[in-house]
Amino acid sequence: MDVIVKLERCGLTTENKTNIPLDLTFHDISYTVGKGKNVKRILQQMNGTFKSGQLTAILGPSGAGKSSLMNILAGFKTTGVEGRVNLNGVERDLKIFRKQSAYIEQYDHLLQNLTVGEYMNAAAQLKLGNGVSQVEKKSNIELVIKTLGLSNNKQTRISRLSGGECKRLSIGVELFDNPAILFLDEPTSGLDSSSTLQCVALLREIARSGRTVVATIHQPSSRLLDHFDHLYIVAGGSCIYQGSPGSLVPYLRTVNLNCPSYNNPADFILDVASGEYGDVLPKLISTIENGRLSYEDPTATTLATPSHNNNECEGEIECDDEKMENIKDQLAYATPFHTQVSVLLERTWRSIWREKMLTKVRFVTHIVFGIFFGLIYQTVGNDASFTLNNAGMLYFSLIFIVFTSVMPTVVTCKYKTCAISMSFPLERKVLIREHLNNWYSLKAYYLAKLLADIPFQIIFPTLYLVIVYFMTNQPLSLLRFSMLLCMMIFTSLVGQGIGLVVGAIFDIQSAAFMGPTFAIPFLLFAGFFISFNSIPSYMKWMSYVSFFRYGFEGSMLAIYDYDRAPLDCFESYCHFRFPQKFLEKFDMAHSSYFLCVIGMLVYFVVMRVAGYFLLRFKVKSVR
Repeated sequence: MDVIVKLERCGLTTENKTNIPLDLTFHDISYTVGKGKNVKRILQQMNGTFKSGQLTAILGPSGAGKSSLMNILAGFKTTGVEGRVNLNGVERDLKIFRKQSAYIEQYDHLLQNLTVGEYMNAAAQLKLGNGVSQVEKKSNIELVIKTLGLSNNKQTRISRLSGGECKRLSIGVELFDNPAILFLDEPTSGLDSSSTLQCVALLREIARSGRTVVATIHQPSSRLLDHFDHLYIVAGGSCIYQGSPGSLVPYLRTVNLNCPSYNNPADFILDVASGEYGDVLPKLISTIENGRLSYEDPTATTLATPSHNNNECEGEIECDDEKMENIKDQLAYATPFHTQVSVLLERTWRSIWREKMLTKVRFVTHIVFGIFFGLIYQTVGNDASFTLNNAGMLYFSLIFIVFTSVMPTVVTCKYKTCAISMSFPLERKVLIREHLNNWYSLKAYYLAKLLADIPFQIIFPTLYLVIVYFMTNQPLSLLRFSMLLCMMIFTSLVGQGIGLVVGAIFDIQSAAFMGPTFAIPFLLFAGFFISFNSIPSYMKWMSYVSFFRYGFEGSMLAIYDYDRAPLDCFESYCHFRFPQKFLEKFDMAHSSYFLCVIGMLVYFVVMRVAGYFLLRFKVKSVR
């Protein structure tokens, strides 16, 4: 029994999915990019019908417009689009459609540090909702894993899966909420012939259950072509054929194009679409009326009309108007917000814990540099002859804390290549796929990501400071240690926030460059290289927006303010023996530690709010 039948052919027990098979039709779809003189028309008033119960392949040479058409039909592209998309003859409501469909991209963006079972469990928890018992969820997970042929890989991390196994997993995680329409962009890309046939066979099995399955295929073999029920061939932004694979060769004969018996029909039609057989495209487009007609057999063309049984699901459940109305009320995610955060938090925590850069490397780095700084600056904490050295130690400690917080959030590389991890530019692709397929809200994802990394942003600076504080002979005062630790932790959290902002805006290469670059102006106006009173009046505002200023000033006040006793002096004269005089040199004698805490707190909030809205903008721009 196939996977969808086993998962209840007319839908799972989840309450937020329709049980209605959907025929997708589109009329006069045009797509343009650019503005003014640079406008380019990608699609030219295309039409077509993709029926439920059929596996449809969109074929065409590179640049023909097949991916653009797929993205428009899936609801990913909305800007520059003209025309109409209908479901069972009714114009599509995009919000509802997002819950009725799933989109699987060409590349399998998956969290590499999770196992197959863990990834499946997270998908089931998010997509099935709280209305389904844990026993049922577990049963469905086992069923999907078994049907996908991944039973032996349940405890295998995704980073160790083959290309074909990753593709099957990408498809499998979208099956839990039983989407009525499944879109796949180049699902066979990068797979060997055996994995390709397994993948397409799985898709055909899904379609047979009453789903509408649409996939773009670049250059299928003749054997692979026979697995599809319906072909939609694109050339130059127009439809040149729509019909069954078996009718393709007879159709071409109607315009005097004879495919040699030894040729793969798919290769032949792609050569035709590329112009190797002359200017025949206008004739092909006209014959099929740019997708309005479907070529069914060698002797006749018939209008492409929706199937007659799309008001039934296996003849058992009638899909009436009341049911359609109920669908419109089911726009919320399958699980409530707190459940989304809980599942994502657990998943993110596992990813962080298993990521060497985010755990082991950072742990060792903080210990090693703590000892390194301690050896360089040993005993300077209470020696009046080395107060400037001690200020330098505090300043460079903040720099170290910031950069060890920013970079893991900006980019993480493993296995000698950059892979999906906790880094924003890399994980953003996972986010886009899952969020646009209605797994969870952006707010839930963002909150879970923040909460998961906060313990590390507290533990690592604490570990570093304990080593440095005692090795450098700082004052043995719990209050001063706590005040300095507070500044270090705030600096770490602000650094993480900067990483989130930079990672949300830029791609991997740009983020790796912009992360450190973004911090340079803040370093300059922190009060260490130039005192506040020496800054030109027209640039003083820069010191007030520098989080380094609040971090460094707060650290200096924690060590030298609050009536600290005179420092030890082992020379004939120590200019900065009295801590208050040392603070005067840095224009901090009348500063407030409380205001420094407020400044860091404001930065903490602003960076995280900015990161959320920038990420939200980035996700929306994908559409």
